[in-house]
Amino acid sequence: MIKFFRRIRQQVLTENKFSKYLLYAIGEIVLVVIGILIALQINNWNEIRKDNAETNKINYELNAEFLNNRIILKKRIKDLKAANNYVRSVLSLINKSETEFELISVDSIINESLKYGNYNPANSTIQELISSGKLGLIPDSSLKENLFNWLQSIEDADEDFKNQDLQTSTQLIPYLDRNISMKNLNIYENVGIDKKTELFNAADYYKVFHDLKFENLYQGKLLWNIVMINHYKEMDSLALEIINQTENKK
Repeated sequence: MIKFFRRIRQQVLTENKFSKYLLYAIGEIVLVVIGILIALQINNWNEIRKDNAETNKINYELNAEFLNNRIILKKRIKDLKAANNYVRSVLSLINKSETEFELISVDSIINESLKYGNYNPANSTIQELISSGKLGLIPDSSLKENLFNWLQSIEDADEDFKNQDLQTSTQLIPYLDRNISMKNLNIYENVGIDKKTELFNAADYYKVFHDLKFENLYQGKLLWNIVMINHYKEMDSLALEIINQTENKK
């Protein structure tokens, strides 16, 4: 092809037809430019195809990660709600008569009310996107905003847990340790105490449940449980939105 154009150019020059040569030269330049543009367009198509494939992979991984995170989160909410029901049961016994404590298993209720824990979701896909600079491959600005909101929600939830843990470990547990038999609580955690052979010291629950300090401690626990449950519910809604944003793009 190059030899063909060269022969034409030489022929035009030989015939001393400058105007024709000029037109030919312009046409040759135009063809070269068109060829370059086509090559660039093909390269752009290839890059777009690669980016789309990477974006689809990112959406697939995000979708799978948040589906699993939501399963764990819903279980966390369920467990915390169950524990909070026991907290409410404890508070319902405040200032009750002594005979009423003989009809229920106070040890079991208190033990269940003390259960709580943190939520630690998997965030490897988001962290990888940020560290690798691939976050820009997500064209949906709303999805990117939700991912950042998710990371912030995790930090906030962790702060809630720290406050809950601080209140429980530095105030509530020490109070219980001073005022009731911790043996009675340990029996429900299977820590090696034989229910049949061990004799337990009876706690003066009537006195404890008429103590304003005890009531205030459980009101504080109720507060932090509610804060955590509400925060987890917000995170669950956010996780569901992210799942919906990535589901049709897998």
